[in-house]
Amino acid sequence: MSLNIKDHEVYDLAKEIARLTGQSMTAVVRDALRQQRERIQRQQQKEARVAELMAIAARCAAHINEPAAAIDHADMLYDEQGLPR
Repeated sequence: MSLNIKDHEVYDLAKEIARLTGQSMTAVVRDALRQQRERIQRQQQKEARVAELMAIAARCAAHINEPAAAIDHADMLYDEQGLPR
């Protein structure tokens, strides 16, 4: 198996990083690809969590009969003297 890099900038960057780190160019490319894969996976997991939370919010919103803005949240959190309940 082989990888033929025909982009001079990519080759030069890999060569420079290999020189700076003492790694082989193969190790430099492998590490960069692994890091990129991890970034992509983290982003996809984040997007999945956001979608899941939005679905939960939509299900909860369906059970609210009046607009949430109509509720005075201070009444639920503080007593008549302004102290936490």
